Amino acid sequence: MKSFVIIYLLLTCSLLKADKPNIVIFLADDLGYGSINAYGASKAFVHTPNLNQLAQEGMLFRDGYATGSVCSPTRYALLTGRYSWRTDLKAGVVSKNDPMLIAPGTKTIASYLREQGYRTAAIGKWHLGYREERFKNLLGTIEYGPLQVGFDYHFGVPNNLDDTHKVYIENDHIYGLRSDEIEPYGSSFYGGKPYVGYDAEQRKTAEVMDVTLDRAIDWIDQESGQPFFLYFGAVAVHNPIVPSKHMKGKSGSGLYGDFIQDVDRVAGRLIEALKARGLTENTLFIFTSDNGGDILKRPGTPQHIAYDMGFNFNGPIRGDKATIYDGGLKVPFIVKWPKEIKGGQTSNALVSTVDLFATFADIVNGEVPPAEEAAPDSFSFWSVLQDPSAQALRSHLVNRDVNGVHAFRHGQWKYIEGISAAGGNPMKRRTVEEALYNIEQDPEEQHNLINEYPEVALSAKARLVKLREAPASRL
Repeated sequence: MKSFVIIYLLLTCSLLKADKPNIVIFLADDLGYGSINAYGASKAFVHTPNLNQLAQEGMLFRDGYATGSVCSPTRYALLTGRYSWRTDLKAGVVSKNDPMLIAPGTKTIASYLREQGYRTAAIGKWHLGYREERFKNLLGTIEYGPLQVGFDYHFGVPNNLDDTHKVYIENDHIYGLRSDEIEPYGSSFYGGKPYVGYDAEQRKTAEVMDVTLDRAIDWIDQESGQPFFLYFGAVAVHNPIVPSKHMKGKSGSGLYGDFIQDVDRVAGRLIEALKARGLTENTLFIFTSDNGGDILKRPGTPQHIAYDMGFNFNGPIRGDKATIYDGGLKVPFIVKWPKEIKGGQTSNALVSTVDLFATFADIVNGEVPPAEEAAPDSFSFWSVLQDPSAQALRSHLVNRDVNGVHAFRHGQWKYIEGISAAGGNPMKRRTVEEALYNIEQDPEEQHNLINEYPEVALSAKARLVKLREAPASRL
């Protein structure tokens, strides 16, 4: 009898493990809310058939948000379930020589899922720093990086498509490093700063999307009987705008549209790879972006050319990357899981990339860890995925722009604090107009109602201050 019970328990555990979905996050870079056809982009400007099909077969969210309007804040919040302004990064992004933003001991999606029996990988754009202290270069062993926060494998671009490191990182070393020699060379997109010049393979901008995708597929093929979690950070459509040979000249809006089509192409290749391996049915696939599109109002840039043609790639909303307006914060948000989520559905629930941690925990383990232990600002939207008419757990959201200005969203109202919460010299803080918008009636944020509804603004500000002072949103 004892042997029978042991065998029964082992079989039960095995079945439970087998039922856990594979999880893939495809995080585009600077892809605006209106950049794909499923979110209103005209086919006269861009064709995104793979993402359109993903939306048809999954659930499309109309009110999905990043937590910041620039890269690092959203990436931090996504992986930790914690707002980035709870760290020392009150404004701006992680620079090329900054240490890891995720503090030692912080629970991440990767470390949590690994505890649940998953193998994990972070492939593509990282932009959360390496090492525990600010560093001069990436030579030698990277003693603190993705491997120390829950990932079994890492093949990454340190910051962005044309960061001056110009190399790939594999696990805890520069990929293909031949020696410790450094010889600066060339001129990067960023003010013409030279590349570091490590003695290793230098990234070719037009090939990065395919190189990282191939690594992701190779990693998936290392089947081990475990469910897997793949965090794939696409480098497109961040500057410089360098579409691949596969898409160059293929869109109706120049190089920028071509690059958006590269996002669609690579997402499609990854989806097809899952299908070819029989993994589609039980893979939870999330497609979203780290922030809105960068209009770059300088004449002659690919974005500006596309925008002048009439391609409003952030949709009919105000602002763009780096701003506190929804053009910088609202993003495409599509979830597909054929085994459990009915396709062809649309939800108006307020969701954010910071909510992925709690949602995965809810799905995989049936409960979300206490806020004191993990994901303090993350709310599960698993109930909405099961029924789009269900009441979402998230009722409010805090966003920040590049300068550390905060916005508080609650229901139909969006309150913009105006002054930066980043600290420092008050005389040097960047500000915008303090404002209150009715997002449902005025999605373009054109009519500031703060003088008409001062009590709403005061209440929102008080709640924002209280949230910042509290250790968690989910208490």
